[in-house]
Parts: sequence; C-alpha cells; structure tokens
Amino acid sequence: MTGKGDLNLNPELLFQQLVSHQFFSWCAACLAVIVSLDTVIRLWTERHRLIKDELNDEDRAFAWRLVIFVVLPALTLIDLRATDIASNLAGGYLSNATYGFVWYHAALQGLNQAAPSTVALVYIAGELAQVTFALLLLPALYFRPHPFLATFLGYTIAFTLGLNLLIDPILSLAGMGLPRWAEILQLGLTQPQAVYWPIVVQCALTGLYLFFISSSAVRLWFSDLTRPQISLELRQCLEAFQASLKDQDLTAALALKLGLLYVRAGLTRQAHKVLKQMQALYPASICTSFLKAMLAFQERKYKDARYAFVFTSDYQGVDGELKASLLAAAACSAYAQGDTEGSLDLCERALEFEDACLTARLVKVDAYLAKGKKEQAAQEIMVAMHLGLDFDLKDKVPVDTEHVYALLTAKEAQKVDQNQETLSHKVF
Repeated sequence: MTGKGDLNLNPELLFQQLVSHQFFSWCAACLAVIVSLDTVIRLWTERHRLIKDELNDEDRAFAWRLVIFVVLPALTLIDLRATDIASNLAGGYLSNATYGFVWYHAALQGLNQAAPSTVALVYIAGELAQVTFALLLLPALYFRPHPFLATFLGYTIAFTLGLNLLIDPILSLAGMGLPRWAEILQLGLTQPQAVYWPIVVQCALTGLYLFFISSSAVRLWFSDLTRPQISLELRQCLEAFQASLKDQDLTAALALKLGLLYVRAGLTRQAHKVLKQMQALYPASICTSFLKAMLAFQERKYKDARYAFVFTSDYQGVDGELKASLLAAAACSAYAQGDTEGSLDLCERALEFEDACLTARLVKVDAYLAKGKKEQAAQEIMVAMHLGLDFDLKDKVPVDTEHVYALLTAKEAQKVDQNQETLSHKVF
C-alpha cells in the first residue's frame, strides 16, 4: 500500500527533468528518425528526381534533406566508432556511450598512461575518419555523374568538411557539442608540443576549405556538374562578355544576360560583381534595375525585391506584357514577404496590363487561399483555365527570365535607337 506522501510529486524536479539537455537531445533524435524515414520513403516515391537533367530548387532542397537526415546519422556513427577504435588501440575505452542518431555522448577512460600526443589523436579520430570519408567521395565528381548525384555528392562533401573543420571546433570551444577541441586545448596548457601538429593541421585544412568553397573557379566547376545546360550558356556568354570588354563595345543587354545566367547557376557572388559593373556603366538602365531585383529575390530579400521590381516597372515606356510580368514578380515578393493584401493589389495591377499573366493569376490564388477565401481562389482558377494557361510555373518564379529578358532587351534597343535619332536631329 502506498502512503500519501509517496504520491506527492516535486513540480520543480519534474520541470528540471523535462527541460534537461538529455530530454531535448532525445526529442531531437526521435524527430530526426521520423524525418529520416520520411526522406527515405520519398527517395523511392520521388525517384524521378534522380534522372532529371535539369534540377530545380525543390530538387536541390531534397538533396540537402538527404544530407542532413540520411548522411549525418551515418557520419555520427562513423565518429563514434572511430573514436571507440582509436581509444581501444591507445589502451583506453569509451564508457557510457550513447548513440542518438544525430548525436552521441561518451566519456574517454583509461588513457592516463597514454602519451599526450596519443590522447590528442584519439580525440580527433572521429574527425579524421569523417574528413577521409569526404575526401574519398571527391574523385567521384571528376567522372561527371548525373546532376542529382553530383549535387548530392557535392553537398555531402561540403557539409562533412564544414561540419568537422568549422562547426565542430566552434561548438566545442563554446562548450556545446563534443568537447574534443576544448580537451585538446586543455591538454596543450600542460603539454604544448603534444597538440602543436593537430592544431596546425586543423587550421591549415580549415583555410584550404574556406579557400576552395569560396573559389569562383570551383563554384563554376560544380555548377557545370549540377546545371550542365545553364553552365554551357554561361561559359559562352562569359566569353562574349570578356571579348566585348576588350573591344569596348559592351552593352547593358549582354551584361544583364551574364548576370541572369549567374543567378540561374546559383553563383550570386559573381552576379553581384556584374551588377556593380552595370551600376558603374549603366546606372540609369532598366537592365541594371531588373538584375538588382532578381538578385534581391534570389537572396530572399523580398522587401528589397518588391520595391526593385515596382521601380523597374515604372521605367518610361514599360507597358503591356513586360509591365505585367514585373508587377507579378513584385506580387511574388510581397507574398513571400508576408504581405497578402499587398500581393493582391500588385496582382490586380499586373492583370490590368496583361489578363493572361500566369504568375499574377496563381499568386492571386495563393493569396486568396491564405486569407481563407476559397470561392475567390476557385474563381481565379476557373478564369485561368478559361484563358488556356498551363499552370506550369517551373523557372517562372518570380518571372519567366528568358521571356522578360527578350522584352527588356527589345525595350533597351528601342531606347538606344531613340537616343541616336535624337542626337542626329541635334547634329543636323
């Protein structure tokens, strides 16, 4: 029989257990297992992604999901096993080892008689195993695998190296995650020569990683593997761009084409360089304003993108289909920003200039659904079907880049012709 006092729970103790680090760690592990299983199932049900020649943003996001929820658990297990093997070879062992799918806890024991340099190597054994795993994947990219596989391998390599060379040391020194680097530095206070080489090698590898991950040549090479068609167009446009710079006959249209190809290839840093050149050479050009808007949208600066698209649509002479496309892009930005009312207003403005603007119609549907107005959303879908729109927004968010580029260059050429005609009238 239980006494009344035994039934009394300590609310403070219960709360401390619920908010303990171990509780949240296991919650994260359970959530990771669920998402990982869902990812593996989707890998089979959405296997068409594996054979696509042109990947979109959703395909690349799925590749990242595979890395986080399928590769990371394997990396964690590699780290645990490598540390366990290294400690056994050094005469020690891991006690209280717990594998939590995306994390593990363990304590190194029995290394009191080992040399300090050996202890330091045991601490970084897991990191060495993971870095070796990533480097062994690197040669596979030189055989030019299928775009999705190349994307997955590239993301895996970049993530694994970044995790071990940047994230793990920072978290360790901050008192979070595995304490290996904190322990190595603590060991270095008494035996500096024992940790000299591990720290030097770590810093050198980190520097090389940052150099290669930010290298324009490496990023262009990776883009060539994952976006072969766009990269081919990019190389051809880059040759024409460099030749025109040499001959001093560069046009705003050619610079815009290069910038847009950089955006489509995911090379936003290079696109920013092109934008700076355009702002210096063609500050008042509509091409410069449009590239600025596209870059802002690509970088998820939706407020800046919205105003840039509206500003571009207000250029003199912009009308009809071009103005509708630009206002629809502004509506996309406003919706992504969370301004549903603003996106509806911009859609209405866009449809005043082009009734068959697909982007404006579908953003309007999304905005109505977000406001709970299902009848209005259904009516917009019926109108779009009546107009014969195909509802395919692939590569058309926030705009159909190729189509808008053709309209912009035509508008820019018309402006140049008008300026030349005005100049000839002044001369004569």
